[in-house]
Amino acid sequence: MKIEGAKKAVNDHVVDLIDVCPHCGAKVHIVQLWNDFHQFRNGDIEFYVAFRCKPCGKLLVKTCRFRQNEYSKEQNLSFKGWDEKFPLSLDDDLTDEEKEHIPKEIAIDYQEALKCMSFGANRAGCSMFRRALQSSLLALGADHKLDLIKQIESLNNLPGDIKDWAHQIRIFGNWGAHPDKDNLKEVSEDDVKETHDFISKFLLYMFIMPEKVKLSRTKRENKLNNNDKLGQ
Repeated sequence: MKIEGAKKAVNDHVVDLIDVCPHCGAKVHIVQLWNDFHQFRNGDIEFYVAFRCKPCGKLLVKTCRFRQNEYSKEQNLSFKGWDEKFPLSLDDDLTDEEKEHIPKEIAIDYQEALKCMSFGANRAGCSMFRRALQSSLLALGADHKLDLIKQIESLNNLPGDIKDWAHQIRIFGNWGAHPDKDNLKEVSEDDVKETHDFISKFLLYMFIMPEKVKLSRTKRENKLNNNDKLGQ
């Protein structure tokens, strides 16, 4: 198809479009406000489409791409697919407030993994979740000289179920990080989502909940101390 056909295909597709809003998190009707395109040197076309979420009223942008037939001298485009969405909706498992209880270096690895996952870079996402796991184990007292399997098994403060979670993260992470070990195994979107689920629960159990309990205990003790002072 020519560029005019590509424009029509985009406009036809977005009529009454339903998608997940990155702001309110609901699967809703988004309304197209504007679109334009960029042509790459190889002839591919990328459209940038601005939408407004009907319920919350906030703006988002989606991109879609048309591929030029490399064997054709004339413009001959075929639809490749919708690609990216902005702003990124990175994490549905842990809130920003909860992440404040995670050590900084671990949180950086975790956030980078989420970014990889949001772009569909599944191998990179699994690898970074694995890195977040290993950073966590080191923060919990594991010996940095040991390999990851031994680091998991060496920590007596990890319950058996948590060790099982950690090994699942390790396995998925290995698929993403070591082509010599995974025989070029495909890492699917479901794989990286499952890894995300495991690591978020691991961080919740090992870092977030202990800190929340500590803060609650301190708050309660301060309240009791203040009541004692008032009673004197």
